[in-house]
Amino acid sequence: MYTDIIKSLVTLPATDLNFTADLKRATSNQIRIAVETMERNGGKNKTRIAACKRELKRRDR
Repeated sequence: MYTDIIKSLVTLPATDLNFTADLKRATSNQIRIAVETMERNGGKNKTRIAACKRELKRRDR
């Protein structure tokens, strides 16, 4: 379950409803791991990375 959310954050398009649902359900740590994974994979997923970072900023407020 823990890695399923990370996997979906890393693989699904940011506009997919499953992505947004998993983003809301994920812990901050899971989102950070997903961002690190996407950046290590070449950083080609700019929209996904931006969405994850926005969610982390929103949670930090």
